[in-house]
Amino acid sequence: MSSKVIYLFPTAMEASSFQALMPDAEVVISGVGMVATSATLVRLWAEGRINRESLVVLSGVAGSYGEVVAKGEVVEVVEERCIELPERFRTNYTVPKRSALRGVVSNCVHRSGAECCGAEVENMEGASLFALAEVLGFRAMEIRAISNIVGEPFHSWRMEEAVESLARVLIEINEEMICYE
Repeated sequence: MSSKVIYLFPTAMEASSFQALMPDAEVVISGVGMVATSATLVRLWAEGRINRESLVVLSGVAGSYGEVVAKGEVVEVVEERCIELPERFRTNYTVPKRSALRGVVSNCVHRSGAECCGAEVENMEGASLFALAEVLGFRAMEIRAISNIVGEPFHSWRMEEAVESLARVLIEINEEMICYE
């Protein structure tokens, strides 16, 4: 088994700046949402592209609840919650902080606009990453760039700024992620 880093992005647009700057990195587009991300991770596992030595870095944009995290800031998710499930069925995935980035709590949602309930950001894929990492035993990190305030209309999002910030930060911490144990 070889140790390697796989960068998983929900969309090609989110991956574009990183791929332009790191053309040799292994980048996989998972699709948006928990189901698409889960299916992609299982496929990669079945194909042998992910194993117990792999580090999967889920990267993409996220929304901030209010101005808690600034647009363009890049953060590491250290707790991911499935907030839309009834409380008695919710699973929280807490992982150790592995970078110098600000650690945040994120709500993983099917559609934007869930109550924050103490989270700083929301996304649509993170819980599936950590659930499958827990079951299959591969290493996982989630890095997000803030593109919007939750509830803002799409035309107000700062996607390009977020995607460029994400790419720069991923490159800065690339060596750190490769050495992540």
